[in-house]
Amino acid sequence: MIKPITMIPELENNTSFMLGLAYKQFRTIANQILAVECDITLEMLGALRVLAHLGEVPQQALAEALRRERSVTKRLVDNCIKRGLVEVHKSELNKKARYLVLTPKGIEVKDKAHQQLSTLVDDFYSPLTREERGLILSLCKKLIRDDIFLTGE
Repeated sequence: MIKPITMIPELENNTSFMLGLAYKQFRTIANQILAVECDITLEMLGALRVLAHLGEVPQQALAEALRRERSVTKRLVDNCIKRGLVEVHKSELNKKARYLVLTPKGIEVKDKAHQQLSTLVDDFYSPLTREERGLILSLCKKLIRDDIFLTGE
């Protein structure tokens, strides 16, 4: 039997509320671990992962990959720059465009954070079977819309 979470039926039976609550709990735990171990946030790790995958890209490409608004991405990038994780280069062709690239420290921190997070993910999702984890992922992908970008939280 599944234990009650809120004891309030209107919330208890609300998929959006429960999905949000699960994510907020995961994010809280992840941010606590990443802050202590790596001096970054979960959002910053996402940016480091994108840059590790794509290489040197315009800041707009990072915003699009993270599905975040430009202003939110700028703050995120500025925090990464302050920590020495990302460098910015101006384009010779487009002086307005900021090109981003990981620093060696950024690569090191991304790898360390990935290891820390892997342990948390295994623990957090341990109540679920492998099939249930795959089902949640595929269902979330079905729900995500192409026309909505995230604002700051």
